[in-house]
Amino acid sequence: MSSVMSGRSGFTIRFTLFAAMLSLGNQAFSQDTQFSLDDRLLNASPYSIAADPELDDHMTGLAEAAISEHCAACHGADLTGRPGVPNLVDFDWLWGITFEETNEVGPIMELVQTITHGVRNTDCPDIEDVSYYGGCADTRYSEMPGYGGLGIFNDEQLADLTEYVLQLSGETADAAAAARGEALWPICIECHGPEGFGYKPYGGPDLTDGVSLFGNDRETVLDVIKEGRTEVCPAWGNTLAPATIKALAVYIWRRANGG
Repeated sequence: MSSVMSGRSGFTIRFTLFAAMLSLGNQAFSQDTQFSLDDRLLNASPYSIAADPELDDHMTGLAEAAISEHCAACHGADLTGRPGVPNLVDFDWLWGITFEETNEVGPIMELVQTITHGVRNTDCPDIEDVSYYGGCADTRYSEMPGYGGLGIFNDEQLADLTEYVLQLSGETADAAAAARGEALWPICIECHGPEGFGYKPYGGPDLTDGVSLFGNDRETVLDVIKEGRTEVCPAWGNTLAPATIKALAVYIWRRANGG
């Protein structure tokens, strides 16, 4: 009898050990699968992601979780932004994306850079990495100076330049004042271009498309020219995993294209 019980006890122990090993194996397989999905996402084109339901779901899940936890506080849950914070899904870009791309790979890599290194980020790991007006080397950096605070223009000139900018953007403007403001425009050309269409390498906004980060009303335009703007988006490269950053870039590009 004791030998039978001993046999059963040994079987029970061996079965328990086997079950434990199987459970650990399943956990490891699950982790390996997760890591594999991240790796696949990092190496996949936007076209292959869209063609792979499992990978596409993984991308969407990573992106929506990151938006909820990190992005929505500024850009909103729907990513449409608010005054002073960009709308990420209106297909209006300051940096990198020129609208002349022949495929989706380039624009997504531009978005990866912006998310990874931020906008006007000065929290650099080493002072030797600082460049471009004090911003970190790979951050997106532009600077709208405050021409009133710098003493470059007086109040009358600021008002005239405001009218010219309103005229460029298709808003109602004082024609005589706008004509005077046009004579002051050369200082703005470096970032906004001769005709106000903007300049991607400097992050200079297009002033003619009716899309404005802060508003197109006269009071706001005057304040932007007079006081300047230097808003910041954090560099997420040290916070988010590379796969999550790639997922955000693909997700945002897709949403901006109506997806």
